[in-house]
Amino acid sequence: MPVYTIRPLDVGQFPDIPKPVLSYMNGFGEVIRAPIVMFAIEGAGIRIVVDTGPGDPERAIKYHRAMEQTENQHPRQALKNIGWNPEEIDMVVLTHLHWDHCGNNPIFKQAEFIVQEHEVRYAISPLPIQNVPYEAAFIGTSALWLSTMSRFKTIRGDKMIAPGITAVHLPGHTPGFQGVLVETEKGPYLIAGDCIPLFENWTAGEQDKYIPHGVHTDLFRYYRTFDKIEETGAPILPGHDLQLLDKAVYP
Repeated sequence: MPVYTIRPLDVGQFPDIPKPVLSYMNGFGEVIRAPIVMFAIEGAGIRIVVDTGPGDPERAIKYHRAMEQTENQHPRQALKNIGWNPEEIDMVVLTHLHWDHCGNNPIFKQAEFIVQEHEVRYAISPLPIQNVPYEAAFIGTSALWLSTMSRFKTIRGDKMIAPGITAVHLPGHTPGFQGVLVETEKGPYLIAGDCIPLFENWTAGEQDKYIPHGVHTDLFRYYRTFDKIEETGAPILPGHDLQLLDKAVYP
């Protein structure tokens, strides 16, 4: 079985996100800095990107919230900093279709995009409260991922997408959310992304064992997803935790 390395790339940061947005019913009154992370998986002659980051800060403040992004943090440059050219990437896995995870799809000009079918269906017509994170047409804009939809490869449920790499359906945060289970020299690691946005969502629950993301579509399915993640036994790589960036490469 091939083994891979995983690089978390900082492609922008939210400077002042209320903690309960990421940690449901926890941290009231706290404001935290949260990175937006794109992952680069490499091994066995394969390079795979997980998520493509947000659009530019001007678009973010117009439709969403304040976001900081230096030139060095732009996804194109973040990839070039590790010797990758986005035009040469063959596969991109989209964990979900919220604006800050698929805003740079167009720079991957050759890539096939792996997306859960249920996520695409929901993103086109989500619940009204989630029109904004999906940039649904109802808010007067057009989602950036639509221009690459012709290159979407939709899947249903868990699916091995390369030897030693499996897309894992983890509904709860969104109906078609998926993580990526990656075989490494130290066993499997799970890119959990926004399903587990902070390390403490997985480790610091008091009343409950785990803490969901503050934005979710189905808490019943979310808790079943927690059980599924626990069964993998894999270390978790979260989606918006500064501590994740303490290491340049995992494991």
